[in-house]
Amino acid sequence: MKTNRKHERFVRRLETEFVGQEKNYRAISSDFSRYGLFIRTNHAFVPGTELDIIIHLPNGTDCKLRGLVRRAMKTTIVSLKNGMGIELLSRDHNYIKFLKEFDPSEDTEPTHLWQHKQAADSAPDFVIITCAQCGVKNKVRRERLSHGPKCGKCGSPISLQA
Repeated sequence: MKTNRKHERFVRRLETEFVGQEKNYRAISSDFSRYGLFIRTNHAFVPGTELDIIIHLPNGTDCKLRGLVRRAMKTTIVSLKNGMGIELLSRDHNYIKFLKEFDPSEDTEPTHLWQHKQAADSAPDFVIITCAQCGVKNKVRRERLSHGPKCGKCGSPISLQA
């Protein structure tokens, strides 16, 4: 099965703490990569939110990361994971050592991922529009607003003028 992932993922389930909007949360992280991870939580933040993240590694050490929410998912479907896809803005040496367990070619590049962040900043801009009919929040690319987007749940036309 082909995926649209840009970087190889390493599946592990580790205890995680994150701070967003001045509140502390506990969760489980999975799907680690050089530039990101997935945090399984029912407290997902909207895309664009910056988070401070602490991952408790199996060897007893912690790694401190800073990340940007790129994707948030909340669903009642059991087979899908609730949570957030995080793009890493900075990572510490403990995280790099952790990745080397799975990929020996992982380099010890600077902990701030500025080049990668600049590439991500050119990613499409999104807006969140709440459907007037059913109340569901829809993520719509800004350039698609003129095409008359519809709600993903009920199919009603949605617009920024609510």
